[in-house]
Amino acid sequence: MSDRDVIIAETSRLIIRHFSAADLESLAPILANQKVMKFSLKGAKTKAETQIFIEKILADYQTKGCGLYAVIFRENMQLIGFCGLFFWPSIAGKEEVEIGYRFDPNYWGRGLATEAAKAVRDYAFTKFNFTSLISLIEPANIASIRVAEKNGMKYEKDDNFLGILARIYRIFKEKEN
Repeated sequence: MSDRDVIIAETSRLIIRHFSAADLESLAPILANQKVMKFSLKGAKTKAETQIFIEKILADYQTKGCGLYAVIFRENMQLIGFCGLFFWPSIAGKEEVEIGYRFDPNYWGRGLATEAAKAVRDYAFTKFNFTSLISLIEPANIASIRVAEKNGMKYEKDDNFLGILARIYRIFKEKEN
């Protein structure tokens, strides 16, 4: 079974699956787009940087059991971005798991980021023992703030994160009765 065959979630409009090395050609133009990467710490990526990014994601599947995932739009079966789990070794002094996402601007404004983020949230809480998940968002990134709020996340606090002011939004896993 290849990485592309590992589906972690499906919605009415999306397939969320493991990345594979073969996704480079589809992902590289998305991550090279300045609009997509406006709020990324390191900005737009070259094709070589996207290849390294995918290699790190594949390594995370092996070492952490999860990571960032390819998001496929069912209507045309195109890779339109990513959504998944990113591990931060220290935010405000503790390890955190973030739901992160980036999408092709041609697919913005349709609720797809929220749809993917909810599916990843549910997957993360069902499959792993995370007690909470966060999203780190620059205050000017209103669209991402809306996605976090629609994903059930609540504003927790502002923090200086790697030299940038970021808002921390969090959702806790519901306790089972």
